[in-house]
Amino acid sequence: MSGSKVEAVTDGIWCLNSHFLSLGCKGSLRMTTISTSEGLILYSPVHLDDAHVVQIGELGRVSVIVAPNLYHHLFLRECATTFRPARILLPQGLAEKIGPIAGSEVIDGQTRIAPEAEIEQFTFAGHRIRETILYHRSSKTLVTSDLIYNYTTDQFPSERLWFKMIGCYGSPKVAFYHRFSIKDKSSAVALVEWVRLRQVDRIIMSHGRIFESLQAGDVFVEAWKRIAKLS
Repeated sequence: MSGSKVEAVTDGIWCLNSHFLSLGCKGSLRMTTISTSEGLILYSPVHLDDAHVVQIGELGRVSVIVAPNLYHHLFLRECATTFRPARILLPQGLAEKIGPIAGSEVIDGQTRIAPEAEIEQFTFAGHRIRETILYHRSSKTLVTSDLIYNYTTDQFPSERLWFKMIGCYGSPKVAFYHRFSIKDKSSAVALVEWVRLRQVDRIIMSHGRIFESLQAGDVFVEAWKRIAKLS
């Protein structure tokens, strides 16, 4: 995935495929860029070289940088430095984990990421990673980091092997270990209902192949109902 470019996915949304290292193995990683009337949102920052910065600059002004959960922060400081003075939005508990980031805001029930007519948001507060997902209304796209994966032959060998071993390969799935991170089952119910009430034709996740289907929302809902034992 080296040398990846910022590529258009649909009107107003672009993605950059990248990677991270864990125990010497490469893992896939994706940043999603969303255009709004107030500027660009960078969701789940990845490492950016000079060419990436230029490409993003050609799309518009970066207004918001979102660390979507307690694990997607490796390149947050780098991105925040590059795109000053963009707003930096963090999940509750991240500053305690990695240290304060000047000018950052904690995502809570009052946080407004973008105009609601363009972007809707949901924070899975009852899950230990406290992920915030976005819904791009005009393209019917759900943007998430870790709440669903779609590992396929596109991914690196080590992660393909691992996710085959745990039965989370070949189609959009929720890894079994998410079950043990749910602190409040009512929050999982709220997540499922929030997604169910929206027409989702596309899911962009941080790990795995982007999933496009008229039933994409149903796939997400059924996967989470099963993993959270809601039915």
